[in-house]
Amino acid sequence: MIDANCIKQFMGILGSMTKLGKSCILRIASSHLYFVVKETQTISSSPLIWCALEEGHFFSEYAMEGLSAADNEIYLEFVAENVVKTLSALKASSTAKSVKVKLTKKLSSPCLTFEIDLSSAGSSNLSRLVVHDIPVNVVPRRLWNDYAEPEVLDPDVSVYMPQLRLMKCIVERMKNLANMATLSITAEGLLTLTVETDTVSVTSHFDDLYVEKQKEGEASVTIELKRLTNFLINEQLNPQRVICDVVQSKFMHLNFQSDSYSLQFYLPGISE
Repeated sequence: MIDANCIKQFMGILGSMTKLGKSCILRIASSHLYFVVKETQTISSSPLIWCALEEGHFFSEYAMEGLSAADNEIYLEFVAENVVKTLSALKASSTAKSVKVKLTKKLSSPCLTFEIDLSSAGSSNLSRLVVHDIPVNVVPRRLWNDYAEPEVLDPDVSVYMPQLRLMKCIVERMKNLANMATLSITAEGLLTLTVETDTVSVTSHFDDLYVEKQKEGEASVTIELKRLTNFLINEQLNPQRVICDVVQSKFMHLNFQSDSYSLQFYLPGISE
């Protein structure tokens, strides 16, 4: 990667993945990179987080050779906290000239090696190469189906989300009142988020939202606020649009969309 904006965006996405789970799967294909974060409680066997990045947007050079011609992919698992040092190196300096990511073998262990070319402080003509090795486990072919792409959804109601920063502030405040909330969206473009306890009932309303799809007049689901808060941190990725799908009582699905990546979040409903 040699474009500063692409480097910043890629590292922002990688940083988001490390905050959403203890471990992450990196799937490398011929035209895309995928980050998959899977937790124990999910909808069926679907990943909780699914992020797809177009290699042509992020990388000026891209070369990979998969398991075979028929299975031309690579699946790697890494521990999220091991990425922190790599991200810190880039945050410490906004003058990264390039970032090269390689799959290497170090001390008989496979690693994702990040080679970061940074400009030296006080001089743009001098540079220093920072290298970080992140240990990874190669996922065997027999387990690839565990990280298959989620099926296309058929939601009851689907709308464009309101401003994420405002939504994040409201959800954080509601989280101080209760562990869960009920999210409802209607075919008229009204989204409500309601928290109820023995002593208080609080509802936030967002109206006049663009309706992407409607199969029913209304759909609602009870969700865990902590998980939703953790995901809404991703508003800093500045997606072009965020679509919220709801299947009645079963789950909420958020889809961050841009020209270069998509980020999907599956939040299971809670049976009260």
